[in-house]
Amino acid sequence: MKKKELVAKVSARSKVSGIAVNRVIKSLVKTIAESVHAGEKVTLSGLGTFRMKTRKPKPARNLQTGETVHLPEGKKVSFKPSLSFKRLLKQPPPSLPA
Repeated sequence: MKKKELVAKVSARSKVSGIAVNRVIKSLVKTIAESVHAGEKVTLSGLGTFRMKTRKPKPARNLQTGETVHLPEGKKVSFKPSLSFKRLLKQPPPSLPA
């Protein structure tokens, strides 16, 4: 699903204009990104938790030359889904109206 489709679905379900929903989604994504970048853990009840993790330095191999190279320590974003979100994914999808 693309952002445009998400905005349309949320707009239809909430009966709020698509423009307002789009602004809220943009603001939500920007706020989560800023908070995670600052080292904060962001938990959305019913969805999951976003946080920054540190990747340890490690040796790697250049596949073209076979040479061993050293990858420095790095950062990555981690998302852990909540239990309620996992349960929703295990349920069968809702049937579509004919």
